[in-house]
Amino acid sequence: MPESVAPDVYFYTYSTIAQTLAGAFGFLVAVVLYLIQGINAHIGNCAAALVTNSPADRNRLRQLQSGSRWDEMIRLHAEAGQQNPALTAETNRFTDDQFQEMRREVVRLSNVRRELGRSMYMTGGVILASIVFMPLTAFFFTPSDPVAASLLTVTIIFAMFCIRGYLRLMVNVFST
Repeated sequence: MPESVAPDVYFYTYSTIAQTLAGAFGFLVAVVLYLIQGINAHIGNCAAALVTNSPADRNRLRQLQSGSRWDEMIRLHAEAGQQNPALTAETNRFTDDQFQEMRREVVRLSNVRRELGRSMYMTGGVILASIVFMPLTAFFFTPSDPVAASLLTVTIIFAMFCIRGYLRLMVNVFST
């Protein structure tokens, strides 16, 4: 690195990384939480069909539905045989379609939550690294020191992995 690089360059670069990731993550969280509400509403609609048509215990299904305990609802319906002999074949087919859709959406919701958590930790880690490395490089290393350049490079690489995590999250959110 040339000797003409000012230490301020490190301040600007680290602060830009931190601010960019914080802003992007904030926007991403707003979008994802809005879409999570939609996924939950859709799962709730599917769950209502199960409560109405499932051969399983309706009172227990209602309790699970009110607590948004989707996995247990799916398990209870599956254990009950999925087909209600008191209903027509068409109604059973509709209930099974709703059941399958609910299962897909529950898996999707789980994936979105997992990716959101990963993105949060990665963002926090990169921002923390930026906050820690900023004074280290400015006060303890010269701008041309290879350690200063290495710290900045590592931070940039982790920021890129963070952005990759955002893309994975968006793929899970917008998958059909």
